[in-house]
Amino acid sequence: PGRLAWWLFSTATPPPSPLAAPATLPPPPSPCGGSPPPLPGKSRGGCAALAGPNAIFDTCPDLRNADLRCANLENAMIGGVDLSGAVLDGANLRGASLSDSSAITTASFVGAQMHGAILDGVNLEAARFDYAVIEGADFSSSTIPRASFVGARLVDTKFTGAKVWESDFSRAELRTVDLQTAELARSNFTGASLHTCDLSLADVDGCTFIGAKLVDLALTSVTGTA
Repeated sequence: PGRLAWWLFSTATPPPSPLAAPATLPPPPSPCGGSPPPLPGKSRGGCAALAGPNAIFDTCPDLRNADLRCANLENAMIGGVDLSGAVLDGANLRGASLSDSSAITTASFVGAQMHGAILDGVNLEAARFDYAVIEGADFSSSTIPRASFVGARLVDTKFTGAKVWESDFSRAELRTVDLQTAELARSNFTGASLHTCDLSLADVDGCTFIGAKLVDLALTSVTGTA
């Protein structure tokens, strides 16, 4: 693993400081209690009205700025759909396929349930996944710069070959996450927990690991200076 691995394991968890940020913060209130008020500039009509379990959007692919908060999209087929600017906070996306979506830039998935969701090869620039539960999901080869995963729980999830530079994983839990060959430059892992993750051949240049807990990481040929 070389010098970088030594640095990670020797400095990632410094002694407690009275000025240090808390290891965890409570998630924001769920938007799913009752009927959420309308969001300015977002729409619940048009293609968004098709939302439901097993929904297929191939004939109605325009979900730009859609208000899909708390929607049940379990096993939905959302490939080839434009979700840029859409809000899916608290949505159920278990088993949903978003592969080949034309754009999911600036979309919000705060607090979403994303067990088994497929998001490989899509553009997720500046998307928000704060406090989302992401288990068994696939972000392989996706473009995810400047995204936010603050406080998210990521388990058995793939980011193989993904471009995840300048993203925020602070206070997130990453367990058995595959980050092989991922481009993570300048991403923030402050206060995060990484357990049994594979960062082989990943680029971590300029990443921040202050206060992070790093356990049993694979660091073969990892590159960059964190």
